[in-house]
Amino acid sequence: MTTISCSSEADFVPIEKITNSGIIYSNDDFKKIGFKESISYEVSDLPNVITAHYGFIKNELSKPEDYEIRFYANHQDAVKIGTRYAENITGENGCIRKECSLWIKNLKHRQKISEPANVAGGAGNGIPIAKYLDYIIHNNVILMCPGYDEIDAINKCTIVIDKLKLDN
Repeated sequence: MTTISCSSEADFVPIEKITNSGIIYSNDDFKKIGFKESISYEVSDLPNVITAHYGFIKNELSKPEDYEIRFYANHQDAVKIGTRYAENITGENGCIRKECSLWIKNLKHRQKISEPANVAGGAGNGIPIAKYLDYIIHNNVILMCPGYDEIDAINKCTIVIDKLKLDN
């Protein structure tokens, strides 16, 4: 027996970590695609950042997922200056403590509590861990990506950037 499958949906292709199409985005562009801002950060201690925001976007299941978005004047500043700061707080070993974080304002927003091992499916011990397991740089924006692992995080950011591209 042979099964032939035809799908009208294009295959999902995750975004590359660094992309540039020349568009300069603002927070208003993200609000148009459903970003609900909780706080606009004071960024005087974050080199070359124009603005930075924390909030959420509802996923395809209508559940809110937290994002941090940092805006730079241009793509070059985002890459040259912002990469170091994004790498510092993202990933399994992202620094979310005052002792090692390069930017300590609002560290609590970059943390989540690991599921205690005694909770069904939990693999942690209930301590704070990094919320953003990866990041992407798209044009003048650094978007911190939440997820269960790096692949899930990049996939979530891909969906956000795809929405952004469709809106422009």
